[in-house]
Amino acid sequence: MSASHRDFYHFAEALLNNPDSTEIDFRNVISRSYFAVFQLSREISYNLPLSIDPAEYQKLDIHDKVIIRFEKSPDKRIQAVSYLIKQLRALGMSADYDTHLDIKRIETTQHFYAAQRLLSSLEGLLAAINAMEQHP
Repeated sequence: MSASHRDFYHFAEALLNNPDSTEIDFRNVISRSYFAVFQLSREISYNLPLSIDPAEYQKLDIHDKVIIRFEKSPDKRIQAVSYLIKQLRALGMSADYDTHLDIKRIETTQHFYAAQRLLSSLEGLLAAINAMEQHP
């Protein structure tokens, strides 16, 4: 069985909704909710044009490959999504690597709901892409 973006999202949601969650759980909520966004964004990115030199593209890590496809889209709405993905990625990396920071439930909740809103937008975008492919 493979994991989907929804699996990561629901895992993060369960941790967030647990009243006994600890800071490590909050870090996992932030990290896994970003990863849910990343997984869905990656799926969508395969349908977006590659607007940079392919040799330069190959040098990027997978997260940057996804972001650059959104960033370089001719559609301004899709470009705006790249900014949100970058924000969530930065927070996810901070949760994973900046162990000196004290992460609280309130900021975790804010991050989670930002990821939730973005996932909703991305799911709508994917549905629109799929509809266009079925009815060109």
